[in-house]
Amino acid sequence: MKLSGSQMVWIVVTQVCQIIGIRMTPAIELAKQDTWLSMLVGGCIGIALTLLVVHLSILHPNQTLTQFSQALLGKWLGRIIVLPYLISWYIFCAGLLREYPGFLQPILLDRTPLWIIMLLLLGLMIYLTYTAGITGIGRLSEFMGPVIMITLVVSFILNIVNADWHNLLPVYADSEWKNIVKGSLGPAFWFPGPFTLLVVIAFMNNPKQALSKSMLGVGITVFMVFASTLMVLMVFGPDLAAKIRFSYFLYVRTINVLNFIQNIDIFFMFIWIFGVTVQLSLYLFVASYELGQWLNHKNWRKLLLFIAPAIFIMAVMIPDETALTSYDKFWSAVVFPVCGIGIPLLLWILSIVKKKTVHA
Repeated sequence: MKLSGSQMVWIVVTQVCQIIGIRMTPAIELAKQDTWLSMLVGGCIGIALTLLVVHLSILHPNQTLTQFSQALLGKWLGRIIVLPYLISWYIFCAGLLREYPGFLQPILLDRTPLWIIMLLLLGLMIYLTYTAGITGIGRLSEFMGPVIMITLVVSFILNIVNADWHNLLPVYADSEWKNIVKGSLGPAFWFPGPFTLLVVIAFMNNPKQALSKSMLGVGITVFMVFASTLMVLMVFGPDLAAKIRFSYFLYVRTINVLNFIQNIDIFFMFIWIFGVTVQLSLYLFVASYELGQWLNHKNWRKLLLFIAPAIFIMAVMIPDETALTSYDKFWSAVVFPVCGIGIPLLLWILSIVKKKTVHA
């Protein structure tokens, strides 16, 4: 299983689906009309985190997180330090599997039970992951990434007549730097993805391209999230946008050009579903492959028979939006700082020290 440099770029870019779809409104609640500044600050943090993770992976070519952590720390300690990642990937996959159908149901399939929508999404995830692995996920990303970008740009152009730049005023005066920084932290950790680069880079055809392609992907994602945030704020204003959980999708619903181009949100939803499927499949692959490495199980695909039902059960057990909100806060406040900064920084330092010791 291998990934090209182009596929690596678009795997990262497809993160834009969940940042715009889920992470935008919580940021607007904190930073109000200055959320566009939060996205820029978050983008800088995301780029720094990407540099850390990619440099760590480059120091251990063709090795995933589970492999190089055991090489650095020994068999047992290396396995222990990977456990938070395995748990996080399963919980995150279940949370996302629950959150998106919860959005699709009232808008498109209001009479369809939530668990059926989740089951259909899970079926797509299993099929793509089992049959094609990371190579198939990369190919689908390579196709869907540009389509998602074009879709976003078209939505900006069609809704420019409804945008009012006065909704961005006053700049900084109301929010101040504390709320701007607070609003940036949630999106910041999502720009490079939830630790997936620690695994995915090992599959690149040319590991030397890992840094440039990852940075390009994050740069595109930051710009598109920044532009989307600006448009949502200018169309709705900060007060209304903060009350809409899925603000970008309702923003698409406001598109109306000469009473002719309207009600195109169904088309946008269709594109978005494929983007979310790419991301969910990526997390399912990473969780399955790394568990296989952790257990020294050669056939990671067989583990899907146990992992997929477990993820589905966890998703069904999430009761409502309140639980999802609490889950998001815990993820941003605890999981990302530990797994996104703390452990990678520790492993990077150990890698540098070990490398210097070997060359000494």
